[in-house]
Amino acid sequence: MRPLEVAVHVEVDPSNGPAFSGEVSQRLRIARPTRSIELHAADLRVARPRLAVGGQLRRGKLVAHPDVERIEVVFAEPVPAGEAVLELAFAGKLRSDLRGLYAARAGEREYALTQLEAADARRFFPCFDEPSFKARFQLSVTTGTRNTVLSNEPVAKVEPLGGGRKTVHFEPTPPLSTYLLALAVGELEASEPVRCGETEIRVWHVPGKGALTGFALEAARECLARLEAYFDLPYPYAKLDLVAAPDFEAGAMENAGAVFFRETLLLVDPETVTLQEKKRVAEVVCHELAHMWYGDLVTMEWWNDLWLNEAFATWMAFHVVDAWKPEWKMWNDFQHHRAAAFSLDALANTHPIYTEVRTPSDATENFDAITYEKGASVVRMVERFLGAEAFRAGVRAYIREHQESNAVAADLWRALSESSGRDVEPIVRPWIETPGFPLVSLRRARAKGTAALGFSQERFRMEGGAGGRRKADPTWPIPWVGRLGRPDGGTRLERELLERKRAVLPLSGGEARFVYGNADEGGFFRPLHDADELALLAAHRGSLSAVERMGLLSHQWAAVRAGRAPLASFLDLALAFGDERDPDVLTTLRGPLAFCVDRLGREAGPDAQVALRSRIAAAFRPAFEALGFDAGARDDDDARLRRAALLSLVAEVAEDPAVTSAATARFERYLADRKSLEPNLADPVVALGARTGDAARFDALLAAATSARTPQERRRMLMALGEFRDRAQSERALGLTLTDAVGTQDVAILLTRMLGNPAAREATWAFLKSRFAKLRKRLPPMLASRPIEALPALGTRAARRDVAAFFRAHPLPTAARAVKQALERFDLDAALAQRAVPELRRWLGLPPPSPAKRAARRRAR
Repeated sequence: MRPLEVAVHVEVDPSNGPAFSGEVSQRLRIARPTRSIELHAADLRVARPRLAVGGQLRRGKLVAHPDVERIEVVFAEPVPAGEAVLELAFAGKLRSDLRGLYAARAGEREYALTQLEAADARRFFPCFDEPSFKARFQLSVTTGTRNTVLSNEPVAKVEPLGGGRKTVHFEPTPPLSTYLLALAVGELEASEPVRCGETEIRVWHVPGKGALTGFALEAARECLARLEAYFDLPYPYAKLDLVAAPDFEAGAMENAGAVFFRETLLLVDPETVTLQEKKRVAEVVCHELAHMWYGDLVTMEWWNDLWLNEAFATWMAFHVVDAWKPEWKMWNDFQHHRAAAFSLDALANTHPIYTEVRTPSDATENFDAITYEKGASVVRMVERFLGAEAFRAGVRAYIREHQESNAVAADLWRALSESSGRDVEPIVRPWIETPGFPLVSLRRARAKGTAALGFSQERFRMEGGAGGRRKADPTWPIPWVGRLGRPDGGTRLERELLERKRAVLPLSGGEARFVYGNADEGGFFRPLHDADELALLAAHRGSLSAVERMGLLSHQWAAVRAGRAPLASFLDLALAFGDERDPDVLTTLRGPLAFCVDRLGREAGPDAQVALRSRIAAAFRPAFEALGFDAGARDDDDARLRRAALLSLVAEVAEDPAVTSAATARFERYLADRKSLEPNLADPVVALGARTGDAARFDALLAAATSARTPQERRRMLMALGEFRDRAQSERALGLTLTDAVGTQDVAILLTRMLGNPAAREATWAFLKSRFAKLRKRLPPMLASRPIEALPALGTRAARRDVAAFFRAHPLPTAARAVKQALERFDLDAALAQRAVPELRRWLGLPPPSPAKRAARRRAR
């Protein structure tokens, strides 16, 4: 049974209350005689089931199956095979959890918006809510005359009803899956359109934010033109609306023809926006536009292949924006993004990119770094291996063959094989279906008297995690590319497809000054360099590209975490980068060094924590002082971003008193005048200002968030409320998460920020437990895992037991995997601390702690 055409009428006016109602008429193709029809419906009142078949109108009986979110319409006589039209009435209330048809607010204005992915169209109207059931939809909406109504297609006509009401009728859509439908109702304004070929592009927003639309329009036009050229197929929908939603769960949603965004990812002020915020807007806009072909026009058959949509769109966004703005070095940004995928995939409680999905909760759990960033890394690896032209030809063939229908991964492999002349599936399948990733150990070797490299691969595992018997390690086919130092001072690349656990590669160019084991960070694996090679790489790091220097640091930190290298090997390497000029390399250092200070330094004792901060400050303060707080007339983007990265290292991580004091003074001026500070310094300066703040400063930040001119400014001020070290102010921030002062979209993010605050994390966990029933209503399914992922920062065995017990008693289906991962990280962090704390004290030249202090720390853990 399949829906062919679906007409949905809904009556909704968010300013007049949360109730909505409607009727749906579905023309169905029935494959075989049946006495019942099953549809999805959840949290709706459904009535008046009728079926038009063979010129007759039959009434049905409704049977609800709430445990599986379905309803069944049962008929007294069998319904024959062929076509029939099913009619139903429905009613519900606008939701408060940012899913289905939900309520949002901007000031005094009320809105109704949809977010239907993965399986929430059933909370909007009764439907066949699975991606394989594509149909043509025709939507009509009755609402107040003052409201704008937006959907996937252009408006066909507006029917005045009198009494301040109207019905807006939309053109029918092309075949779409239910999760790609869109509806926005409320007072919205549109930018002037820009054109890309035949397509008109507009940005829609709440009143008063029109001045913030220019960059999104430019990014959409530039990216859309490049996407049309890449796919060799025009944009497939009648119009392109980019809608800034005042409250939104995801970053953005690829509704066909009407893409919804968080305001922070669409609306920017060119005078105050940071470069990172601007790059993120461009990347997200391009990601969603790539979905118009890869996800909307061609849709996965079932949620098992969610990665087909998200991995490709993630890769394509970096690929296209890099082509548009090469000076932005987008592949450096990608390296930051995929760090989360490396971290997640190193756990025992990871999952393959391709994962069996049985329930909507399963699907929601898979919107994570494995699906997006690991998937995109594999796409990038395959594109580099096959060659850009062969890869693009295969993608074009795949899109053309399956447009307006559904596809599975095997369809893509077939198209890529035909375009490249290589059997792609055996190369890609292990990466898609196998959890984890390889660790590639490299060693210098000789082969028949000539210089060679020896390789061995195994699954990268963290020490101290889940116990029990291990399965034999898989063998990945690794398209390996390494960078080798030539005797003349240049570098060369060596390539090999590593298909066995061990291999020896004779070097075509003879001996190498150094060997870096993942050129351009093109492969999703970690290279392991021995101590001698690491010393050579440190000495010749100027011969590595910035993204390779980022990789060198992150891979060495991972080796320390996995028990494959001593802590000193990372700290010596990291602090040698005090003269580093690339901001992304410096940013790579922040997370590991912050962990060393916060967790290892805390357990090593106050003297060790102070000494480590001092060493970090000494390494990076001279470079920051040379730049100063104020941008010079000749500063390029790299200089501006480097200043911000150095400030974060010196003041946020090392807590250097002089620099922190200067930043706090800048913070006071920034509150009074947003143009008084170089924009790229705004985040660290505001966070530092909050750390030492009192009640008056809290009030000032909250007022600044409330009156903020831009979404980024509001986010900055709001998130800084989680940085206060004063307990009373932390309690105030926690209380705000249950009020409208913190939008539903921001609750999980603020709680996560507070769990990262050493002075607030225990109070935050206590608050989460005591207010969980209320908080749960403000933690949308995709966001609920965020604070859970941050809980290992609590750091003690007692906290681990408490977290495990709490979520056994209060399970969250969409975060079940996140709980397991958090508990595993508790264990991994404890194992690392046990190994590394004595190392840290030795590295700092401090004596071992006394037996009494060691015993006290063990009790605390």
